[in-house]
Amino acid sequence: MANAQTAGYGCRQTMAVGNTPATGGQSEFLVQPLATNVAILKGDPVANQTAQGNGTVGFVQDAAQGTMTDGRPGGAVWANTTANTNRVLGVFNGATFVDANGKPSWTNGLNAGQLTSVDYNTGSANITAFVNTNPAQEYTVRADAALTNASFNTVATFGFNLNNVGAGVSGQSDSTLDLSGVAVTGVAQYMWKIVRSANVENQKDVTVAGADVVVAYNQAANAFSA
Repeated sequence: MANAQTAGYGCRQTMAVGNTPATGGQSEFLVQPLATNVAILKGDPVANQTAQGNGTVGFVQDAAQGTMTDGRPGGAVWANTTANTNRVLGVFNGATFVDANGKPSWTNGLNAGQLTSVDYNTGSANITAFVNTNPAQEYTVRADAALTNASFNTVATFGFNLNNVGAGVSGQSDSTLDLSGVAVTGVAQYMWKIVRSANVENQKDVTVAGADVVVAYNQAANAFSA
C-alpha cells in the first residue's frame, strides 16, 4: 500500500531514546542578522557557523540547507568531518527578534537575510533562536525513498541527513530524510541513524517513498553527545 503523502515536514519530536518521555531540551542561541544569511526553518537541524564564507564563529545556521550560511555543505551531504567540525546542536523551534521597524517579533522560521534593529532591553540586534538540544531526543521524519531492514540501526551507512528542497510553508520546514543522496563511507559521520518505523497510519509503507520513520542522532555528529 502506497503512502498517502511524500512531502516533508522536517523533524517532529517523538519519544526520547528508550521510549522515555520527550523533553526537547529547548535552549537559546544567537543568530547573526546578515543580508547574506540563509533561511532557518522550524524543524530543521542547526549547527554553529564557522569562520568560512558569511559565517561568524558561534552563531546558529540551518544545517538542512544545501549550502549553509557559512558556505559549507549542508543538506544531504552534511557530515561531521575535518572539513566541517561544527557538530549539530539540535532542531530549530522558532526565534524572536526586533524587526527593522523596531517591532518585537516571533517567527516559526527565519527568512533569508532577516534584518533587525537593536533591542533596547539587550543592546543587541542579534536574533534569539530556540533550539531543542536534548541529544537523546528522537524525531519522526519522512523518508524520500524506500527502505529495507538493513536501513535500521546500521553502522555501515552512518545515518542520513535532511535535505531541504524548498522554502517551507509559514516557516515550517519541508525537508525529508535523504536516503539516496548520501554516499556510504567509513569516514563521514552523518547526522542521523534510522531507529524504527513511526507506525503512522497511511505513512508506514517502507517499500516506497514517504514512510514516516523515527531517527536518533549519531553520537559523533551531535555537539552534546558523550
